[in-house]
Amino acid sequence: MIITSKILSSHIELTHGISTRFVDEPPYYNNLSKHVGDEPETISKNRARFFGSLGIAEASLVHANQVHSDGVSIVTKPGLYPNTDALITSQKGLNLVISIADCMPVMIYDKTNGVIANIHSGWRGTQKNIVGKTISIMKTDLHSKPAELIVFMGPAISKPNFEVDKDVAEMFPAEYVSQKPKSESKFIVDTGRVVYESLLLAGVPANNIEQYPECTFDNAHLHSYRRDKSGSGRMFAVLGMKE
Repeated sequence: MIITSKILSSHIELTHGISTRFVDEPPYYNNLSKHVGDEPETISKNRARFFGSLGIAEASLVHANQVHSDGVSIVTKPGLYPNTDALITSQKGLNLVISIADCMPVMIYDKTNGVIANIHSGWRGTQKNIVGKTISIMKTDLHSKPAELIVFMGPAISKPNFEVDKDVAEMFPAEYVSQKPKSESKFIVDTGRVVYESLLLAGVPANNIEQYPECTFDNAHLHSYRRDKSGSGRMFAVLGMKE
């Protein structure tokens, strides 16, 4: 199973998809990351199956060396980009890859100017408005108009399952935070709403935004670090423009 977006799928010039967790493939259940302790041969097999099913050559991949920051890179060739949690390109034939397991992948397309972005919006990046920063760079450097962008907010952890301590809760505006029921020291934060409203604030029309409805923590076909901890694999979200 590969997750796709209706709004992105309507543009045949794009290639995109998000891998999923295969419940019949222990111990890491279709993991695509090299950083969770999985066997290299298994990772290679899983990657080949995922990218092959999308018709993507692995030589075309651009990876972000994610550090849970608001770092954004404009990229022009394949490879691994350090200290980066968001990738932008205007180059056809490049496929931007984000690794996720509760953090939200945010895919953006500017059809007019031929620009795409793929964002890893973890809670730290969300708090630092990585989505707004990415759109600002697209606007300034690549002439994108926010009103013309289309966006897919991919699978991520939902508010009821994103439990944090007071120090993290206080980093977000109060309207996104609730006290956890029956607890005086734990809070829950609606990071998905933060991302959505960051998009609106950046100028993206609500009708141009699609949100994936399922929570990573609650669904066995999705990887969740919060749920599975050190036993969690990682999903890949990929977005590219065809040559």
